[in-house]
Amino acid sequence: MANLNLGFSNEITVKVYDNQGAYNTLQAMMNRKEQLTVKFYGSKENIPCAWIESVHVAGFKYQLKTEAFIGLLNYLYNGEITDFDTNPSETDTWEEDTDFQLAVLKMQIEAGRTIQFVPLFRERPEYISALLPCFKGKVMFRIKRTEDTLNYLRENKQAV
Repeated sequence: MANLNLGFSNEITVKVYDNQGAYNTLQAMMNRKEQLTVKFYGSKENIPCAWIESVHVAGFKYQLKTEAFIGLLNYLYNGEITDFDTNPSETDTWEEDTDFQLAVLKMQIEAGRTIQFVPLFRERPEYISALLPCFKGKVMFRIKRTEDTLNYLRENKQAV
């Protein structure tokens, strides 16, 4: 019987995400003045990320750092196009066990932004969904429904 070598190896290769390509795509979308749909989340590696899509471009992940987060929000709010990420391969990490999406939602509430919440009776029992309309798109939220979160939203006079 012959020994078969199918070319499998025991080496594990870790692919690095092409955040430079994601940034270039985002810049091209902004230069075309596209309306963006953005969802914020934290990756498994505790890296803050944005899921970005538009009518013309399918959704993709963009790993954020503080400057990129601010630059993306400036585009959404004001249509401001700047080269806000000089080194996209560099990212920030987020504190473990912290919900980045919830932190962004709270940041928007505290900034006085108008957020549209899906009525709780229309939503699945374990989630709260919301939409932040912006000049150049929208930010969508889908957070876990907990008593603490509901109390926070009600204390801040959000129509949940």
